[in-house]
Amino acid sequence: MSKPAHLREYDLTILGELFVEFLAEDAPLADARTFSRSIGGDATYTAVTAARQLAKVQYLSAIGRDPYHALIRSSLKDENINTDLLISVFGNNGINLIDTGVESEDLREYQFNRPGTAAKEITPSLIDKSIITNSRIVYGSGEFQAISKECRQTLFKAFYTGHTNECMVAYDPNLRLHRWSLEDAREALWSILPFVDVLLPSAPQETKALFGYERPVDVIGFLWDRGVNVVVVKNGPAGCMVGYNGKIEEYTCPPTQEKFTAFVHIGSVFNGAFLSSIAKGYDPFHAARDAMQITYEKGASGNGIPHIPAFHKL
Repeated sequence: MSKPAHLREYDLTILGELFVEFLAEDAPLADARTFSRSIGGDATYTAVTAARQLAKVQYLSAIGRDPYHALIRSSLKDENINTDLLISVFGNNGINLIDTGVESEDLREYQFNRPGTAAKEITPSLIDKSIITNSRIVYGSGEFQAISKECRQTLFKAFYTGHTNECMVAYDPNLRLHRWSLEDAREALWSILPFVDVLLPSAPQETKALFGYERPVDVIGFLWDRGVNVVVVKNGPAGCMVGYNGKIEEYTCPPTQEKFTAFVHIGSVFNGAFLSSIAKGYDPFHAARDAMQITYEKGASGNGIPHIPAFHKL
């Protein structure tokens, strides 16, 4: 018998790939001489955001024994993220080189200079039932599935275990066609969809490619028909649309004098804020309002992990 939700130690268990992130600061990427450095990756942004909103987070991944090994592990611990599920392996950690000097999400240059090899050591054997049943929510993305066949199997096992043990399952397709084909992405998504309680796609390009619809309301209806309970369709700084329990609401970013200029992993920041609010017991509509506030504060503040808002700043 599964633990009641209020007795589970963790709010959120996250599966993902760890990166070291270098953000160009003084020029476009090809000409930049100054970079800021931090940890990165879509799942890392989600984990850090949730932890800064006081959620209890554990992270399952692999860290390569390269010069960044200690930096990654210590950075996560500094964020109060549990690292007991991180395995150290021979191999390299991924490195992201990111151009931050652009004015539109569509123009953002986001270059994976080296995807890394460490995450390819992740296998389904890392998923123990006790890990999932000690968490209120288990979360993963299509970017994690894109790493390898073993990562797809690992996420499948984690989601199936969550689905069959009263653990909420949350998923972001996070379509990255430079990492795998659209056909593989669709196949991976459909394989885990029966287990998903919360789906967090982005419109319009991603939803059009995966589901055939650009309008958020159509995406919500399509996924409701396929058994997804909570659908949150994100649209960057334009806001989001939430469908839950037969009701649909749309949210825009809060009015502010500050311009939204920082787009790096902004959807993953939203996910972390949204799921942390869900774990506290709020309904999806309240959670979306909280997440939009945090997302916009991040987008107006700057790129990189250091600019993710802390709880006391909200």
